[in-house]
Amino acid sequence: MNLSQTRAYYNNKPVEFVVKESYELIEDNEYIPRFSLKNVKDINNIPINKPIKYSNDLMTKCIKFGMMMLINYKGEEDKHFAGHERVIYPMVLGRSSKGKNLLRGWHLNGWSVSQKRHINKIWRLFRTDRILSMTFTGSFYRLPPAGYNMNDKGMRGGIITKADFNEIRRNQQNLVNQNKIQNREEVTMGDEERKYATIKVKDTETQLDLLKAMDNAYINNIKDTSTLRLSFCKSVYGNKYVAILGALGQPGNTVKIVTDKNIQIGVYKVLDSITGQVLKSIKTVKGNSIYDLYLFDKKI
Repeated sequence: MNLSQTRAYYNNKPVEFVVKESYELIEDNEYIPRFSLKNVKDINNIPINKPIKYSNDLMTKCIKFGMMMLINYKGEEDKHFAGHERVIYPMVLGRSSKGKNLLRGWHLNGWSVSQKRHINKIWRLFRTDRILSMTFTGSFYRLPPAGYNMNDKGMRGGIITKADFNEIRRNQQNLVNQNKIQNREEVTMGDEERKYATIKVKDTETQLDLLKAMDNAYINNIKDTSTLRLSFCKSVYGNKYVAILGALGQPGNTVKIVTDKNIQIGVYKVLDSITGQVLKSIKTVKGNSIYDLYLFDKKI
């Protein structure tokens, strides 16, 4: 299977912040990775990667926090009973001259029935009564796309709320201060400009076998596997393979791996990175199926 054809938008695109992954210790000394916005007063009722019914109140919160959303939308010409998925930055919520609720979004990716093709990075106007469900992807946008107009002229019946980027930055910084979200760069192993990174990890003392990935205790205990970040690496010197749970690496980049006890694992080349959306659909990465599993701690 070609991984590039199966990647989803959950937690793996170049946005400013992503929900922080934490590891909870349970009685048998296993760490369970979790993504959570519990105890966040304003958005604790917006789950991650779980479809919920649309409401103006919830969408208002999404806009105020700069939350990247996946909407299931059934346009007027859409004959499919379940509509089609669109990944958007929700930007302006308002009303038409006839009082219909409208949502202006920066459309990152999705199928356009009217244009009969996939469209990317374009402004779209959606009728909210045609949004069948909405899903928070776990990622946050922080910069206005080109062409953004707070005083959207399409909202002839008035604006309900709009993306104020000063407010968005304040709200996101509050989440950073609560250790609920982190900068995207903190969960990547290297970047386009700097292709070498040193990371600290914790040894799970288990192996991840892609032929039966769910048998691994760390993977099996994750309530929502779609939130997973997982990178596969091969040693530069030798023939060792490791998987890093909780981080994304750019294929081809080099990473030096050190344990939390300051033991050097070695220097590795990133083979590929995936999210949990595709974990069950692959059997090997670059021909290898068994990896020593480590938990990502931080980039150093």
